[in-house]
Amino acid sequence: MSTAAVLAWGLSPTTANAASAYVHFKNKATGRCLDYRADYGPYATDCNGSGYQTWLINNEAFQLSAMRQNAGDRLCLVARNGAATMKPCLSSDPAALWVLAPTTVEFQLVNNVTKTCLGEGADAKHLVKLVPCSGGNSQQWEMQTT
Repeated sequence: MSTAAVLAWGLSPTTANAASAYVHFKNKATGRCLDYRADYGPYATDCNGSGYQTWLINNEAFQLSAMRQNAGDRLCLVARNGAATMKPCLSSDPAALWVLAPTTVEFQLVNNVTKTCLGEGADAKHLVKLVPCSGGNSQQWEMQTT
């Protein structure tokens, strides 16, 4: 990724570098993709390949990375008050950083501050939640490059 592209995204070169990629995250338990709607928050829904399901992330395992959505206001996934939410991307916000922790063939998305995993909830809206990392299928995400 060029320096101009990095700066256009508002990320420092250490946050978005040559290992950054546009990806979709598909939940192992449900087959639904990570998405965001302003009226719901981050949630999982049927995969459709839209910009709201496309995320810019450092796709190297065990590297800290912001997760920036590739649509709308290009917000970042952030841990706030024990919940996953979307906020403007700030390179100074450690709660906006995530680690891709490999499992057998998928990844767990582990928040840098809370050390909890992003998992799909069982509620009707399929909101994603921050939960203790257990390795369960609802916490495992297949990363598909776009």
